[in-house]
Amino acid sequence: MNRALLCGAIEGLVSQYGYHFHLNDEAYYPTVISRYPAAFMSQPEFESIEGRQHGRISYKVTLRLARQGAKLAPAERNELLGRMEQELIEIFVALSKAECVAVVNELTISPSAQPIDNHGAVSLEAKANVTTIF
Repeated sequence: MNRALLCGAIEGLVSQYGYHFHLNDEAYYPTVISRYPAAFMSQPEFESIEGRQHGRISYKVTLRLARQGAKLAPAERNELLGRMEQELIEIFVALSKAECVAVVNELTISPSAQPIDNHGAVSLEAKANVTTIF
C-alpha cells in the first residue's frame, strides 16, 4: 500500500512539470522512453520498517528526469541542467509534504551515468531515502 501511494505521489508531482512518467525496473530504463520530457522511476527499494499496525516504512527512491537536448549549445545544456535540478529539488520538497510521507532524507542529484538514447538527451538522476507512514 505504501509503495503504491509513494509512486502515485511522485507521478502526480512530475506530471505537474510536464514530464511523462514511467515506473519500471532499472534494466528497462532506456527502452521505455518514447517522448520527452520524461521521468523514469525505478521500483522503490524497501529499506526498513518500524512498527506493526502503525509505523514507518523507508524506501530508497531513484528518479531520473530527461529532456531533449541534441541541438543545444553547451551553455544552453548547462542552463537546462540547472532548471532540471531545481525541478527535482521542488519535486522532493513537495513529496516531503505529501500525506503518506513522513520525511525525505539524503537527497542527491547528479547527471545520469547511463545514456538514455543516441540523440543527446539531457538527464539528471536524483536519489533519496523516503520514509512513509502507515
